[in-house]
Amino acid sequence: MSVKNFYIFIIASITMFNFTIANAQHYIGFTGGYSIGTFTNFTKKQEYNANYHVKSGVSISSFYETKIDSLCNLKIELQYKWQNADMDIDYSAGHSSFAKKTDYSFHLFNLNLICSFRLVEKKSFKLRFLLGPTFSYNINTTAKGNGWEYYVQSQIDTNGNPVQILTTRKWEKNERNSKDLSPFNVGFDCGLDFIFPINDQMDFIIQNRYNIFLTNIAKQKNLRYTSLFSGYLNIGFRYKFHR
Repeated sequence: MSVKNFYIFIIASITMFNFTIANAQHYIGFTGGYSIGTFTNFTKKQEYNANYHVKSGVSISSFYETKIDSLCNLKIELQYKWQNADMDIDYSAGHSSFAKKTDYSFHLFNLNLICSFRLVEKKSFKLRFLLGPTFSYNINTTAKGNGWEYYVQSQIDTNGNPVQILTTRKWEKNERNSKDLSPFNVGFDCGLDFIFPINDQMDFIIQNRYNIFLTNIAKQKNLRYTSLFSGYLNIGFRYKFHR
C-alpha cells in the first residue's frame, strides 16, 4: 500500500466517524521520541544458533482520535520509525553451514488503528490502555555484515581430472537497498497513554508502547520465522477541536 493510499484510508475513516458519531469529541495530535527494537523468533531449530541485540531508533507519529463511548476512544495514527536491529547467526547444516553477523537500519511507515480504554479519569490526570493492529510498510533497508561460509570449489588435480573440495570463504555484505527484510508486515500495538490536561483544549501526552510483528520480516534462506519486537517512549500533545 502506498503512502497516498494510507492518507486516503485515513480521510475516509475520519469522514465516516463524522457522520456516525455526531456529538463525539475529536482530537488531533503529535508524538515523538526514542525507540528500541530487536528481532525475535517464534520457533527453534537444533542446528540454528541466533543472537539478537536491542538497538536504538526514533519514532514520530501524528494521529486523529475520536470518542466512541464513555470508556473507549478510537485513534487512527500514522507513524514513522527509524529502527536498527541485528542478526548474529551460526548455522550448522553440512555444506550449508555459515556464521554471519548483519546490522540492519530500516525505515518503517506504520498505520496503527488503536482502541484507547479508560483506566483512570481525573481532572489533573488521565491514564488509558492502548491496543490495536499495525499495518507496516518498510520504506528502505540498509544492511552491513561480515562472517564466513562454506562453499564448494572446483579444481584440477595433478592428473588433469576435475575435483571438488569443500572450503570456507569470507562473507561480507554492504547494501543500501537491501531485500533481506519483507516490505509489508502486520502486527499489533499496545501500551499506555499518560494524559495531563494543560487547558480545556490542549493535553500533554507521555506514551509507553510496544509493538510486535506477527508476519515473517526475514526473507533470507535458511532462517527461521522471525519477528520484530519494538518498544518506544514518546511525548507529545493533542488538541481537542469542536465541530
